[in-house]
Amino acid sequence: MGVDAAVSVRQLRRWESPDPPLPHPGQQAVLEAMLGVPLTELGFTVPPERARSTSMDGYQKDVLHRRQFVVDVGALLGVSVLPNTRTGRRIGALDVQAFQSDVAGLYAIDHSHGGRVARQAAKRVLKSVEKVMTGGAYLAPVGRDLHALVGTLHSHLGWIEFDAGRSTAARAACTEALTSARLVDDPLLEVRALDSLSLLAVEQKRPWEAVAAATAAGEIAQVHGGPKVKSVVALRQARALSSAGDHQGARRALSQALTWQDRSDKDTDAPPWTAFAGQVEVDYATAAWHVETGHLAYAIPFLRSAIDRLGPTYSRNAALYRARLAEVLMNAGEVDEACAEAVASANAAQGMTSTRLADRLRTVASSAAGLDTGVARDCVEELRALGVTVRKRSTV
Repeated sequence: MGVDAAVSVRQLRRWESPDPPLPHPGQQAVLEAMLGVPLTELGFTVPPERARSTSMDGYQKDVLHRRQFVVDVGALLGVSVLPNTRTGRRIGALDVQAFQSDVAGLYAIDHSHGGRVARQAAKRVLKSVEKVMTGGAYLAPVGRDLHALVGTLHSHLGWIEFDAGRSTAARAACTEALTSARLVDDPLLEVRALDSLSLLAVEQKRPWEAVAAATAAGEIAQVHGGPKVKSVVALRQARALSSAGDHQGARRALSQALTWQDRSDKDTDAPPWTAFAGQVEVDYATAAWHVETGHLAYAIPFLRSAIDRLGPTYSRNAALYRARLAEVLMNAGEVDEACAEAVASANAAQGMTSTRLADRLRTVASSAAGLDTGVARDCVEELRALGVTVRKRSTV
């Protein structure tokens, strides 16, 4: 190539660092020609004018012949090149971006249709990512991104399986997510996995595990998380502590969540999984605390506030929260209002596949079936017509 581009051991080590400096122009051409991929896929930050450069055009044919040479002397680049057993399609940054887009789309599916539909979509994406990981050829930074995506997908699956009423599958997915987070050293992914484990432990009546997972998540978030992450973790801690009977500790955690939420308006680096968090979740968690402490009348205004604040994007949550409001109203003796909210929730839930939502509507319908009033009877008939299973109960 006629390029004088000697490289020292020190320079090579700098290139292998997490934030490598851009090589000199002569070194850039040699690296691209030898490895057959652009500098951006090697982990360097490249100026726009360099990215548009056509300097590689003259080397493209020669690159194909040089790749075998690079495989033979791959040890020169240490861990920056994967072993020569990788013979599949080259996987690069654009492939990772495509998978990330697919993962982002899963949130919309989950919020619109519920856990059962979202689970199928998430498993398809996970299968595609694992396929390229086992059969593709890629550099170490791309491999790390792919592994992080696997962890993100497992963490998302943990939540989806939970919503679909599959607790064993949810627990397995959360464990896989936690493993991936540790392997790629991603603290925020670890926080998310621990948060999901804590929530799942609450539902499985394992308060000691719920508190331990939420506490561990909080310790990591204090070091690596911004206000949004810390607010979500505090909400999980409140839920876990309340389930363990520590209502004072739960109240303190709720106050911390509100404090962090007030500071999150400028949190531009918050991970996508915290997008749901806001005043809505604070209100909903506060309502849950009042229910746990036996003050149903205090919980009702917070539930109404949470429902009113939800936007059109979160249709599943809107139906779910309305069903929860119907439960609380029924238990508080407000039968007419409970029936109205239950029917509204069932209407909004048409086309959704959320086991948690179905269970809550079934509970309200069964409670109404045990009451001998015209409103309750009409409610039961409407809910049956909307597909809600009704089991008659003798008491509310």
